[in-house]
Amino acid sequence: MDTQLLRAFLILAETGNYHEAAKKLFITQPALTKKIQALEYQLDLPLFMRGRHGSQLTPAGKQLMPHAQAVMKQVEELRQHARNVSSGKAGSLAIGFGISSIRIAPELVAHFRRRYPQINVSLEDISSTQQADGLYAGSLQLAFMRLPVAPPLSSLRLITEKLAIAVATKEKADLVSKLHHEGDYRLLVDFPMIQLTPERGPGLKQQISRFLAFNHVDANIIQRSRDIQTLLALVATGIGIALITESAVNIAPRGIEFIPLSGPYASWEVGLVWNPAWADPIRDRFIEVVKRYKPSER
Repeated sequence: MDTQLLRAFLILAETGNYHEAAKKLFITQPALTKKIQALEYQLDLPLFMRGRHGSQLTPAGKQLMPHAQAVMKQVEELRQHARNVSSGKAGSLAIGFGISSIRIAPELVAHFRRRYPQINVSLEDISSTQQADGLYAGSLQLAFMRLPVAPPLSSLRLITEKLAIAVATKEKADLVSKLHHEGDYRLLVDFPMIQLTPERGPGLKQQISRFLAFNHVDANIIQRSRDIQTLLALVATGIGIALITESAVNIAPRGIEFIPLSGPYASWEVGLVWNPAWADPIRDRFIEVVKRYKPSER
């Protein structure tokens, strides 16, 4: 149904006068008459009675009026929502993140939600490969990923992430003492090690492999875990150490300490990544919010 016909119906019902209603609608009286007749034809009901005192609603018109008002209200709400979506003020945002952004991603999403509560943001913990696939396919609008990324993807650098040794608190003193005494990381070969499965964090796995190779460490892997929480829980029992992102301290259980690593392959850049081939005002608004996010806000 043409909403212009409903608007003409409501304006005429409000004014009770064809002349006044036509003026408000910026049309001629004959044009208004045609609109009312067209609506009456579609509804198969007489809506107005003409009399000495103008036009009055018929009983049927009175019953239909609240429904017409409700429809027009919904139409206006739809238009306003469309304007908000077009300007990036409403809608939804799908974001991926990985182990390297386990702290910064939730932090920035929470900051954005405080500013734009009408935007529904989903944040999914997935591998870097899945994030890249989602950006190319359009199922993800943004991702927190290891840098650099290959074109056509674009990125904004956020933080430098570092590798750290996760170790049970009761084992830390011994490990620190040996690291200090030996002066290099080759002694890590003497410590049982727990790792994430390669498919869970392929980028992190590659980073760790490069670090160990550079430091001539043939790691003694005793167990692998599919998720970081399980890995950290195993470390807390004291059965082994793990090389993990330093930001994992934010989700570590009690009984774990972190020893930052240094040197080649011990750090990397993490950034916000998107696919500019997909036009998206909501995504662009998130990027602008991130650009203006000051350290004092964290």
